[in-house]
Amino acid sequence: MVQHVLLTSASQTIYHLIDTNTTILAKDGTVRLAHERDLIPDFLFAMQLKDFLLLSRQTKQEGSRSCLYTNEMGLSYLSKMIAIEGDEASIWVLGPFLMQMPDLNKIDSIFHTEPYKRNIMQDFMRGLKLFSSSRIQSAVNLLEHAGMVRQAPYDCVDLQDEVSDRLEGKELLHILQQPDEHDSKLMEVKYELEKEIMQAVENGDKQKLKETMSQSKNWFDFSSRFPNQPIRAMKNMLIVFNTILRMAAERGKVHPFFLHHISEKFSKQIERTESINSLNTLREVMQDEYCDLVKNKAVSGYSQVVQKTAQQIRIYFSKPLNLKRLAEHCLVHPAHLSRQFKKETGMTLTDFQNRMRIDEAKLLLKEGSASIDRIAGYVGFEDAGYFARIFKRLEGMTPTVYRNTM
Repeated sequence: MVQHVLLTSASQTIYHLIDTNTTILAKDGTVRLAHERDLIPDFLFAMQLKDFLLLSRQTKQEGSRSCLYTNEMGLSYLSKMIAIEGDEASIWVLGPFLMQMPDLNKIDSIFHTEPYKRNIMQDFMRGLKLFSSSRIQSAVNLLEHAGMVRQAPYDCVDLQDEVSDRLEGKELLHILQQPDEHDSKLMEVKYELEKEIMQAVENGDKQKLKETMSQSKNWFDFSSRFPNQPIRAMKNMLIVFNTILRMAAERGKVHPFFLHHISEKFSKQIERTESINSLNTLREVMQDEYCDLVKNKAVSGYSQVVQKTAQQIRIYFSKPLNLKRLAEHCLVHPAHLSRQFKKETGMTLTDFQNRMRIDEAKLLLKEGSASIDRIAGYVGFEDAGYFARIFKRLEGMTPTVYRNTM
Protein backbone atom coordinates (compact mmCIF):
# COMPACT_ATOMS: atom_id res chain seq x y z
CA MET A 1 0.00 0.00 0.00
CA VAL A 2 2.81 2.42 0.95
CA GLN A 3 4.65 1.61 -2.28
CA HIS A 4 1.49 2.33 -4.31
CA VAL A 5 1.11 5.73 -2.60
CA LEU A 6 4.74 6.57 -3.36
CA LEU A 7 4.32 5.46 -6.98
CA THR A 8 1.15 7.51 -7.42
CA SER A 9 2.67 10.61 -5.79
CA ALA A 10 5.84 10.47 -7.90
CA SER A 11 4.08 9.73 -11.20
CA GLN A 12 1.45 12.43 -10.56
CA THR A 13 4.23 14.97 -9.95
CA ILE A 14 5.88 14.09 -13.28
CA TYR A 15 2.49 14.16 -15.03
CA HIS A 16 1.71 17.67 -13.79
CA LEU A 17 5.18 18.98 -14.66
CA ILE A 18 5.39 17.49 -18.17
CA ASP A 19 1.65 17.93 -18.92
CA THR A 20 1.31 14.87 -21.12
CA ASN A 21 -0.01 11.31 -20.62
CA THR A 22 2.06 9.45 -18.02
CA THR A 23 1.71 5.66 -17.91
CA ILE A 24 3.38 3.17 -15.55
CA LEU A 25 3.95 -0.28 -17.09
CA ALA A 26 4.89 -3.55 -15.46
CA LYS A 27 7.89 -5.30 -17.00
CA ASP A 28 5.58 -7.41 -19.19
CA GLY A 29 4.07 -4.25 -20.74
CA THR A 30 0.74 -4.28 -18.86
CA VAL A 31 -0.53 -0.97 -17.46
CA ARG A 32 -0.20 -0.49 -13.68
CA LEU A 33 -1.18 3.17 -13.46
CA ALA A 34 -2.12 5.89 -15.95
CA HIS A 35 -2.57 9.68 -15.79
CA GLU A 36 -4.32 10.90 -18.95
CA ARG A 37 -4.29 14.36 -20.51
CA ASP A 38 -5.08 13.30 -24.10
CA LEU A 39 -7.72 10.59 -24.47
CA ILE A 40 -6.60 7.99 -27.01
CA PRO A 41 -9.21 7.21 -29.72
CA ASP A 42 -10.62 3.69 -29.30
CA PHE A 43 -9.26 2.49 -32.64
CA LEU A 44 -5.68 3.35 -31.51
CA PHE A 45 -5.72 1.10 -28.42
CA ALA A 46 -4.28 -1.90 -30.27
CA MET A 47 -1.48 0.24 -31.76
CA GLN A 48 -0.66 1.75 -28.37
CA LEU A 49 -0.56 -1.71 -26.77
CA LYS A 50 1.96 -2.77 -29.43
CA ASP A 51 3.98 0.40 -28.76
CA PHE A 52 3.96 -0.27 -25.01
CA LEU A 53 5.18 -3.85 -25.50
CA LEU A 54 7.98 -2.64 -27.77
CA LEU A 55 8.95 0.11 -25.31
CA SER A 56 8.96 -2.26 -22.33
CA ARG A 57 11.35 -4.63 -24.12
CA GLN A 58 13.67 -1.86 -25.31
CA THR A 59 13.64 0.01 -22.00
CA LYS A 60 14.60 -3.16 -20.08
CA GLN A 61 17.53 -3.62 -22.47
CA GLU A 62 18.69 -0.02 -21.99
CA GLY A 63 18.57 -0.36 -18.20
CA SER A 64 19.37 3.07 -16.74
CA ARG A 65 18.95 5.12 -19.95
CA SER A 66 15.76 6.74 -21.24
CA CYS A 67 14.33 5.66 -24.62
CA LEU A 68 12.73 7.89 -27.24
CA TYR A 69 10.45 6.16 -29.76
CA THR A 70 8.27 7.45 -32.63
CA ASN A 71 5.76 5.13 -34.32
CA GLU A 72 4.58 5.07 -37.94
CA MET A 73 1.80 7.58 -37.19
CA GLY A 74 4.32 10.17 -35.93
CA LEU A 75 3.33 9.69 -32.25
CA SER A 76 6.35 9.88 -29.93
CA TYR A 77 6.94 8.32 -26.50
CA LEU A 78 9.68 8.73 -23.88
CA SER A 79 10.28 5.83 -21.47
CA LYS A 80 12.57 4.89 -18.58
CA MET A 81 12.95 2.08 -16.04
CA ILE A 82 12.32 3.58 -12.59
CA ALA A 83 12.42 1.93 -9.15
CA ILE A 84 10.43 3.27 -6.20
CA GLU A 85 11.67 2.36 -2.70
CA GLY A 86 10.29 -1.01 -1.62
CA ASP A 87 8.72 -1.76 -5.02
CA GLU A 88 9.97 -3.56 -8.11
CA ALA A 89 11.18 -1.42 -11.00
CA SER A 90 8.54 -0.41 -13.51
CA ILE A 91 8.60 1.30 -16.90
CA TRP A 92 7.41 4.90 -17.03
CA VAL A 93 6.13 6.15 -20.39
CA LEU A 94 5.46 9.80 -21.29
CA GLY A 95 3.31 10.38 -24.36
CA PRO A 96 2.07 10.36 -26.96
CA PHE A 97 3.43 13.75 -28.01
CA LEU A 98 4.70 15.23 -31.28
CA MET A 99 8.24 16.13 -32.31
CA GLN A 100 7.13 17.93 -35.47
CA MET A 101 3.90 19.27 -36.95
CA PRO A 102 1.57 16.34 -37.80
CA ASP A 103 1.49 15.13 -41.40
CA LEU A 104 -2.26 15.39 -42.02
CA ASN A 105 -1.85 14.12 -45.59
CA LYS A 106 -0.43 10.88 -44.21
CA ILE A 107 -3.39 10.53 -41.84
CA ASP A 108 -5.73 11.23 -44.75
CA SER A 109 -4.10 8.46 -46.81
CA ILE A 110 -4.26 5.94 -43.94
CA PHE A 111 -7.92 6.59 -43.12
CA HIS A 112 -9.14 7.63 -46.59
CA THR A 113 -11.87 4.96 -46.55
CA GLU A 114 -12.95 5.84 -43.00
CA PRO A 115 -13.63 9.60 -42.88
CA TYR A 116 -15.04 9.38 -39.34
CA LYS A 117 -11.77 7.94 -37.99
CA ARG A 118 -9.76 10.37 -40.12
CA ASN A 119 -11.51 13.39 -38.59
CA ILE A 120 -11.10 12.06 -35.04
CA MET A 121 -7.43 11.31 -35.69
CA GLN A 122 -6.75 14.76 -37.12
CA ASP A 123 -8.38 16.45 -34.11
CA PHE A 124 -6.44 14.16 -31.75
CA MET A 125 -3.10 14.97 -33.42
CA ARG A 126 -3.79 18.71 -33.42
CA GLY A 127 -4.41 18.61 -29.65
CA LEU A 128 -1.14 16.84 -28.74
CA LYS A 129 1.79 18.69 -27.19
CA LEU A 130 4.67 19.59 -29.51
CA PHE A 131 8.02 18.80 -27.83
CA SER A 132 11.25 20.52 -28.82
CA SER A 133 14.61 18.77 -28.28
CA SER A 134 15.25 20.93 -25.20
CA ARG A 135 11.87 20.00 -23.74
CA ILE A 136 12.58 16.32 -24.33
CA GLN A 137 15.90 16.71 -22.54
CA SER A 138 14.10 18.37 -19.61
CA ALA A 139 11.68 15.44 -19.46
CA VAL A 140 14.62 12.98 -19.49
CA ASN A 141 16.20 14.93 -16.59
CA LEU A 142 12.98 14.67 -14.58
CA LEU A 143 12.63 10.93 -15.25
CA GLU A 144 16.21 10.45 -14.08
CA HIS A 145 15.21 11.60 -10.58
CA ALA A 146 11.56 10.47 -10.54
CA GLY A 147 12.28 7.57 -8.20
CA MET A 148 13.35 10.01 -5.48
CA VAL A 149 10.20 12.17 -5.63
CA ARG A 150 8.29 12.15 -2.33
CA GLN A 151 5.15 13.94 -1.21
CA ALA A 152 6.32 16.85 0.93
CA PRO A 153 4.18 18.82 3.41
CA TYR A 154 3.55 22.55 3.05
CA ASP A 155 1.96 25.27 5.19
CA CYS A 156 -0.69 27.78 4.22
CA VAL A 157 0.35 31.22 5.48
CA ASP A 158 -2.39 33.63 6.57
CA LEU A 159 -1.19 37.23 6.91
CA GLN A 160 -4.64 38.82 7.14
CA ASP A 161 -4.33 39.62 10.87
CA GLU A 162 -0.97 41.30 10.30
CA VAL A 163 -2.37 43.36 7.42
CA SER A 164 -5.37 44.36 9.51
CA ASP A 165 -3.04 45.63 12.23
CA ARG A 166 -1.43 47.99 9.74
CA LEU A 167 -4.49 49.05 7.75
CA GLU A 168 -8.18 48.90 8.46
CA GLY A 169 -10.12 47.06 5.74
CA LYS A 170 -12.02 50.12 4.50
CA GLU A 171 -8.86 52.21 4.36
CA LEU A 172 -7.06 49.53 2.34
CA LEU A 173 -10.00 49.19 -0.05
CA HIS A 174 -10.07 52.96 -0.54
CA ILE A 175 -6.35 52.99 -1.46
CA LEU A 176 -6.72 50.10 -3.89
CA GLN A 177 -9.67 51.75 -5.64
CA GLN A 178 -7.84 54.98 -6.37
CA PRO A 179 -7.28 55.30 -10.15
CA ASP A 180 -3.71 55.58 -11.39
CA GLU A 181 -3.51 58.41 -13.94
CA HIS A 182 -0.76 56.71 -15.97
CA ASP A 183 -2.66 53.41 -16.08
CA SER A 184 -5.87 55.17 -17.12
CA LYS A 185 -4.18 56.84 -20.07
CA LEU A 186 -2.51 53.59 -21.03
CA MET A 187 -5.87 51.79 -21.02
CA GLU A 188 -7.37 54.50 -23.23
CA VAL A 189 -4.56 54.01 -25.77
CA LYS A 190 -5.00 50.23 -25.67
CA TYR A 191 -8.74 50.40 -26.22
CA GLU A 192 -8.26 52.84 -29.08
CA LEU A 193 -5.74 50.52 -30.71
CA GLU A 194 -8.07 47.58 -30.15
CA LYS A 195 -10.86 49.45 -31.95
CA GLU A 196 -8.57 50.20 -34.90
CA ILE A 197 -7.44 46.57 -35.07
CA MET A 198 -11.02 45.30 -35.05
CA GLN A 199 -12.08 47.82 -37.69
CA ALA A 200 -9.24 46.75 -40.00
CA VAL A 201 -10.19 43.07 -39.66
CA GLU A 202 -13.89 43.87 -40.05
CA ASN A 203 -13.05 45.46 -43.42
CA GLY A 204 -10.58 42.71 -44.40
CA ASP A 205 -7.85 45.37 -44.68
CA LYS A 206 -4.49 43.58 -44.24
CA GLN A 207 -2.37 46.68 -44.81
CA LYS A 208 -4.25 48.77 -42.25
CA LEU A 209 -4.04 45.96 -39.72
CA LYS A 210 -0.30 45.59 -40.29
CA GLU A 211 0.24 49.33 -39.76
CA THR A 212 -1.87 49.36 -36.59
CA MET A 213 -0.07 46.34 -35.16
CA SER A 214 3.32 47.97 -35.81
CA GLN A 215 2.18 50.96 -33.71
CA SER A 216 0.88 48.79 -30.87
CA LYS A 217 4.29 47.31 -29.87
CA ASN A 218 3.63 45.83 -26.39
CA TRP A 219 -0.12 46.02 -26.90
CA PHE A 220 -1.00 43.09 -24.62
CA ASP A 221 1.98 42.56 -22.35
CA PHE A 222 1.49 39.62 -19.97
CA SER A 223 5.15 39.43 -18.88
CA SER A 224 4.39 40.81 -15.42
CA ARG A 225 1.87 38.01 -14.82
CA PHE A 226 4.35 35.35 -15.96
CA PRO A 227 7.82 36.44 -14.81
CA ASN A 228 10.62 34.40 -16.41
CA GLN A 229 8.05 32.71 -18.69
CA PRO A 230 8.21 34.73 -21.94
CA ILE A 231 6.67 31.95 -24.06
CA ARG A 232 3.68 31.53 -21.73
CA ALA A 233 3.22 35.31 -21.62
CA MET A 234 3.21 35.54 -25.42
CA LYS A 235 0.85 32.57 -25.74
CA ASN A 236 -1.64 34.33 -23.49
CA MET A 237 -1.33 37.48 -25.60
CA LEU A 238 -2.12 35.46 -28.73
CA ILE A 239 -5.11 33.78 -27.05
CA VAL A 240 -6.58 37.23 -26.37
CA PHE A 241 -5.61 38.36 -29.88
CA ASN A 242 -7.37 35.33 -31.40
CA THR A 243 -10.57 36.25 -29.53
CA ILE A 244 -10.44 39.86 -30.73
CA LEU A 245 -9.83 38.80 -34.34
CA ARG A 246 -12.76 36.38 -34.17
CA MET A 247 -15.07 39.08 -32.79
CA ALA A 248 -13.94 41.49 -35.52
CA ALA A 249 -14.53 38.90 -38.26
CA GLU A 250 -17.99 38.27 -36.81
CA ARG A 251 -18.72 41.98 -37.20
CA GLY A 252 -17.55 41.59 -40.78
CA LYS A 253 -20.52 39.23 -41.35
CA VAL A 254 -18.57 35.96 -41.44
CA HIS A 255 -20.72 32.91 -40.65
CA PRO A 256 -20.18 31.27 -37.20
CA PHE A 257 -19.23 27.99 -38.93
CA PHE A 258 -16.08 29.56 -40.43
CA LEU A 259 -15.35 31.55 -37.27
CA HIS A 260 -15.39 28.42 -35.12
CA HIS A 261 -13.12 26.56 -37.54
CA ILE A 262 -10.42 29.25 -37.73
CA SER A 263 -10.60 30.14 -34.03
CA GLU A 264 -10.20 26.49 -32.96
CA LYS A 265 -7.36 25.99 -35.43
CA PHE A 266 -5.35 28.91 -34.02
CA SER A 267 -6.14 28.01 -30.39
CA LYS A 268 -4.46 24.64 -30.91
CA GLN A 269 -1.55 26.09 -32.86
CA ILE A 270 -0.86 28.63 -30.10
CA GLU A 271 -0.56 25.89 -27.46
CA ARG A 272 1.60 23.67 -29.70
CA THR A 273 4.11 26.41 -30.56
CA GLU A 274 7.16 26.50 -28.29
CA SER A 275 9.41 29.38 -29.45
CA ILE A 276 9.14 33.18 -29.51
CA ASN A 277 10.04 33.39 -33.22
CA SER A 278 7.39 30.83 -34.14
CA LEU A 279 4.78 32.64 -32.04
CA ASN A 280 5.62 35.93 -33.79
CA THR A 281 5.21 34.22 -37.15
CA LEU A 282 1.91 32.71 -36.00
CA ARG A 283 0.62 36.16 -35.03
CA GLU A 284 1.27 37.44 -38.56
CA VAL A 285 -0.43 34.38 -40.06
CA MET A 286 -3.46 34.96 -37.82
CA GLN A 287 -3.73 38.58 -38.95
CA ASP A 288 -3.62 37.66 -42.64
CA GLU A 289 -5.97 34.68 -42.42
CA TYR A 290 -8.66 36.53 -40.48
CA CYS A 291 -8.55 39.40 -43.01
CA ASP A 292 -8.73 36.90 -45.88
CA LEU A 293 -11.64 35.19 -44.17
CA VAL A 294 -13.61 38.44 -44.03
CA LYS A 295 -12.70 39.28 -47.61
CA ASN A 296 -13.63 35.86 -48.99
CA LYS A 297 -16.44 34.65 -46.72
CA ALA A 298 -18.34 37.77 -45.68
CA VAL A 299 -21.76 38.30 -47.26
CA SER A 300 -22.64 41.84 -46.19
CA GLY A 301 -24.32 44.00 -48.82
CA TYR A 302 -26.66 41.27 -50.09
CA SER A 303 -30.28 40.61 -49.21
CA GLN A 304 -31.04 38.16 -46.39
CA VAL A 305 -32.11 35.49 -48.89
CA VAL A 306 -28.86 35.70 -50.85
CA GLN A 307 -26.78 35.84 -47.65
CA LYS A 308 -28.38 32.68 -46.27
CA THR A 309 -28.00 30.91 -49.61
CA ALA A 310 -24.34 31.88 -49.98
CA GLN A 311 -23.55 30.74 -46.46
CA GLN A 312 -25.25 27.37 -47.00
CA ILE A 313 -23.29 26.77 -50.20
CA ARG A 314 -20.02 27.80 -48.55
CA ILE A 315 -20.56 25.44 -45.64
CA TYR A 316 -21.68 22.47 -47.77
CA PHE A 317 -19.64 23.32 -50.88
CA SER A 318 -18.64 19.68 -51.50
CA LYS A 319 -22.24 18.38 -51.45
CA PRO A 320 -24.45 18.22 -54.57
CA LEU A 321 -26.40 21.44 -55.10
CA ASN A 322 -30.07 20.97 -54.15
CA LEU A 323 -32.08 24.01 -55.26
CA LYS A 324 -35.32 22.82 -53.68
CA ARG A 325 -33.69 22.30 -50.28
CA LEU A 326 -31.92 25.67 -50.48
CA ALA A 327 -35.20 27.38 -51.28
CA GLU A 328 -36.94 25.67 -48.36
CA HIS A 329 -34.14 26.78 -46.07
CA CYS A 330 -34.61 30.39 -47.22
CA LEU A 331 -38.45 30.16 -47.26
CA VAL A 332 -38.73 31.21 -50.93
CA HIS A 333 -39.68 29.61 -54.25
CA PRO A 334 -36.77 27.88 -56.09
CA ALA A 335 -37.24 29.97 -59.25
CA HIS A 336 -37.23 33.22 -57.24
CA LEU A 337 -34.08 32.12 -55.40
CA SER A 338 -32.21 31.44 -58.66
CA ARG A 339 -33.22 34.77 -60.20
CA GLN A 340 -32.44 36.81 -57.07
CA PHE A 341 -29.06 35.18 -56.55
CA LYS A 342 -28.00 35.82 -60.16
CA LYS A 343 -29.32 39.37 -60.00
CA GLU A 344 -27.35 40.29 -56.86
CA THR A 345 -24.12 38.34 -57.31
CA GLY A 346 -23.85 38.14 -61.10
CA MET A 347 -23.35 34.37 -60.78
CA THR A 348 -25.59 31.35 -60.99
CA LEU A 349 -25.80 29.09 -57.94
CA THR A 350 -23.68 26.49 -59.76
CA ASP A 351 -21.04 29.07 -60.71
CA PHE A 352 -20.88 30.25 -57.09
CA GLN A 353 -20.49 26.69 -55.79
CA ASN A 354 -17.74 25.96 -58.32
CA ARG A 355 -15.93 29.09 -57.17
CA MET A 356 -16.06 27.85 -53.56
CA ARG A 357 -14.82 24.40 -54.59
CA ILE A 358 -11.93 25.76 -56.63
CA ASP A 359 -10.88 28.12 -53.81
CA GLU A 360 -10.73 25.14 -51.44
CA ALA A 361 -8.85 23.08 -54.03
CA LYS A 362 -6.24 25.85 -54.38
CA LEU A 363 -5.50 25.67 -50.66
CA LEU A 364 -5.08 21.90 -50.84
CA LEU A 365 -2.83 22.17 -53.89
CA LYS A 366 -0.60 24.69 -52.11
CA GLU A 367 -0.44 23.03 -48.70
CA GLY A 368 -0.35 19.28 -49.37
CA SER A 369 0.82 16.52 -51.63
CA ALA A 370 -2.52 14.76 -52.20
CA SER A 371 -3.20 13.66 -55.76
CA ILE A 372 -5.32 15.78 -58.14
CA ASP A 373 -7.96 13.03 -58.25
CA ARG A 374 -8.20 12.96 -54.44
CA ILE A 375 -8.49 16.75 -54.21
CA ALA A 376 -11.17 16.75 -56.92
CA GLY A 377 -13.22 14.22 -54.95
CA TYR A 378 -12.71 16.05 -51.66
CA VAL A 379 -14.06 19.36 -52.97
CA GLY A 380 -17.08 17.66 -54.58
CA PHE A 381 -16.18 16.78 -58.19
CA GLU A 382 -16.87 13.16 -59.13
CA ASP A 383 -14.98 13.57 -62.41
CA ALA A 384 -11.35 14.74 -62.12
CA GLY A 385 -11.36 15.77 -65.79
CA TYR A 386 -14.36 18.04 -65.25
CA PHE A 387 -12.65 19.46 -62.15
CA ALA A 388 -9.55 20.28 -64.24
CA ARG A 389 -11.69 22.03 -66.89
CA ILE A 390 -13.51 24.17 -64.31
CA PHE A 391 -10.21 24.96 -62.58
CA LYS A 392 -8.61 26.10 -65.83
CA ARG A 393 -11.65 28.20 -66.77
CA LEU A 394 -11.57 30.04 -63.42
CA GLU A 395 -7.80 30.21 -62.80
CA GLY A 396 -6.40 30.26 -66.34
CA MET A 397 -4.21 27.17 -65.73
CA THR A 398 -4.58 23.49 -64.88
CA PRO A 399 -4.40 22.24 -61.27
CA THR A 400 -0.99 20.66 -61.99
CA VAL A 401 0.47 23.90 -63.35
CA TYR A 402 -1.00 25.81 -60.39
CA ARG A 403 0.63 23.42 -57.91
CA ASN A 404 4.02 23.66 -59.65
CA THR A 405 3.75 27.45 -59.75
CA MET A 406 2.96 27.63 -56.03
